[in-house]
Amino acid sequence: MKRTFGIALTLIVLVLTQACNNRKAKNYNKISQANEEGISFVQSALESGAAEIKVSQLALTNSKNAEVLEFAKMIIADHTNSDAELKKISGSKPVNDTITVAHEQLLASLAKKTGHEFDKEYMQVMVNDHENAIKVFKIGETNTDKKLKDFADKTLPKLQEHLKQANAICLGLK
Repeated sequence: MKRTFGIALTLIVLVLTQACNNRKAKNYNKISQANEEGISFVQSALESGAAEIKVSQLALTNSKNAEVLEFAKMIIADHTNSDAELKKISGSKPVNDTITVAHEQLLASLAKKTGHEFDKEYMQVMVNDHENAIKVFKIGETNTDKKLKDFADKTLPKLQEHLKQANAICLGLK
């Protein structure tokens, strides 16, 4: 009888231990997924911001249009500030804030243009990039990391305003 009781007790302990380990694994997977979502959001947001800053810096030398120049200055200031804030919030998350090869190629293409031709293409790039950034930030609003979610919530209206201004300038350049 003692032996049966000992075996039963051992089985119960093993089952409970396994159940606890499964719960820990599930929690770890949720945390891991949340971290991956956060890293993906931070990476996309920083790349987008860095690309818009670089293209806008080019606008300061290649454009003569006062409205385009003011827009470029605003983009540089706003995205520099938001990128710095996002880097601070993201803390130790391993992210890369360099621009993509596609943005590098676009930058090289734009660098060859000046005046009205540059202005039209630059503003179209700003429209496209802000449309994409808005998609990223809408996803960011659902992030499980509260700091990143709050950052996305706070930044999204500014991106939407940038898009509105870029569209208005685009229409005026045609």
